Amino acid sequence: MFKRIINTLKEVVRRSPFLGRAYLIIKAQKLLTFLRIQKPVSKLLGKKYKRSRRFIEIDITYKCNRRCINCNRSCKQAPSNEHMTVKQIGGFIKESINNNLKWEKIRILGGEPTLNPSINKILEALLDYKKKYSPKTKIQLVTNGFGEKVKKVLSKLPKEIEIEDSSKKVGSEFFHPFNVAPKDCKLYKYVDYSNGCYITSVCGIGLTSHGYYPCAIAGGIDRVFGFDIGRKKIPSDDDPMTNQMKIFCKLCGNFRYALPVNKEVMSPTWRKAYGEYKKRKPKLSLY
Repeated sequence: MFKRIINTLKEVVRRSPFLGRAYLIIKAQKLLTFLRIQKPVSKLLGKKYKRSRRFIEIDITYKCNRRCINCNRSCKQAPSNEHMTVKQIGGFIKESINNNLKWEKIRILGGEPTLNPSINKILEALLDYKKKYSPKTKIQLVTNGFGEKVKKVLSKLPKEIEIEDSSKKVGSEFFHPFNVAPKDCKLYKYVDYSNGCYITSVCGIGLTSHGYYPCAIAGGIDRVFGFDIGRKKIPSDDDPMTNQMKIFCKLCGNFRYALPVNKEVMSPTWRKAYGEYKKRKPKLSLY
């Protein structure tokens, strides 16, 4: 394998010195990270990543008007009309206040979040939390900006809501190969999955209709595999959520830090999981 990597690097450098150097840097970073998350190194140095206490991403729906390949919420691979309710968002807000949590950033995602029929009431509740309890909190809605229905909802959102529009268009986009489970690769036999990845610290913990996770992507994995281990209470500061990472990270392609691709890539574990999902969807307990 390493001989093949070296030959690839030589060919890239030969064709384009600038791209070659960039490629070498990326590969070097990946190698260092791979070595850092090995069990002996993690035991010696501690976990590479720590889950965020400042950010949270809330997946308020898994319904989507796009069918993007390698979707890390499985909207294409395992379609669902599942939504979070206003009551559940209210529970999150109540928990945040009771635990004196003034979030630096709350991101609303999906699926396509504007397709949640209660989107306006959900945003009103979050803005009320911001106004009355945590005025410095940024509330951001992440949308694909695709289609007239979505654009109509976006045009009527309160100005206090920050909109992150990926402006997806018809055609193939590049995505990280999410459906390549590290556990299916022999090279990842001795890694410590409780390290998590950059997403747990940069993007924040996740909340779905089934509870809290070290990241929102983990919640999307849970709905397909049916582990039903979402926390039903907001994690305390002394809860690193590593027990969940040990389960979800070994299934998540983001843990492998692979470069984006514009074609569907899927390892055996995911093919089996989606096949079972199509036969019978797992029933998870609600938050």
